[in-house]
Amino acid sequence: MPFMSRVTSLTSMPEKELNRWIKRIALVFAVVFIVFVAFYAVDRFRPAPAPIVDQQISALEAKVRAAPADAVARGQLADAYFAKKRFQDAIAQYTALIDAKKDVELASLGRGNAYRELTQYDQAIADYNVVIGIGLTGEMANVDPSLESAFYGLGVIALAQNKPADAIDHLTKALQIQRTDADALNLLGVAYVGANQPEKALEPLRAAIALVPVGWAQPYKTLASAYTKLGKAELASWANAMALLESGDPSGAEAELLKLVSGPAAAEATTSLGLLKEVAGDTAAAADWYRKALALDASNVPAQMGLKRVSGVPTPAASVAPSPSAGS
Repeated sequence: MPFMSRVTSLTSMPEKELNRWIKRIALVFAVVFIVFVAFYAVDRFRPAPAPIVDQQISALEAKVRAAPADAVARGQLADAYFAKKRFQDAIAQYTALIDAKKDVELASLGRGNAYRELTQYDQAIADYNVVIGIGLTGEMANVDPSLESAFYGLGVIALAQNKPADAIDHLTKALQIQRTDADALNLLGVAYVGANQPEKALEPLRAAIALVPVGWAQPYKTLASAYTKLGKAELASWANAMALLESGDPSGAEAELLKLVSGPAAAEATTSLGLLKEVAGDTAAAADWYRKALALDASNVPAQMGLKRVSGVPTPAASVAPSPSAGS
């Protein structure tokens, strides 16, 4: 039989030649195995698609190349570059719009923001002033978001340049347009503390906290600085404890708040402990702390609202007075 004769012929080969044949066969099997694995890998695993922002940028770049005069596409491309932190590329696109006298207010604002991110403050200030010059002459100046953003940008730069008085002026103008800009309120508080007017920092910082009550430690840190300057150590300790809570350290915050429940910051501490327990899902303990806060001051609106949330118990009509956590 041919098969048997083949085996017989192999067994009758000299040992060295037989070893060479075995190595050749092993090599063939290895090559076949590698090819199989490669095809399997190519078939099974596809390269991950580019992130959405990168896809958008590619599409917008193609659109701008095809229609260079398309101001909308160019503005969108500039904004996408900015979102990707490609600030120099964003500046180039905003500049093209400004040179073409297309959407000058928005393009100047965008370029100013990009220059600010690069700490090229002189160029940023020049662009913000262009926005202000255009915005102040418009019929909707008192509600113009671009105008508000330009004043805000000037405030940020003034703080970076250690000019708190200038920052106060710019941020106050921004807030006259948009009173609920939490970032502007927070920075106004920072500016007042920097200008050694801590008593004026309390209101904007409290307003910023009211607008963004969780997940933001910075206003509490600045509030602590203001209270320290005012010589109100326990209120400063309360603000620092809340900064711990908002920075993700509820255990540390609770330990500090418990030290304050019988002193000048008792209203703030008990209300904050209620909030801490509420966020942790311990509604019974939260209700107890809110009741303690209300025993100290029945008009404590945050405690009233907190108790209602965790227990459904009707509370007195909300007072229009500042909450006790706005202690002065």
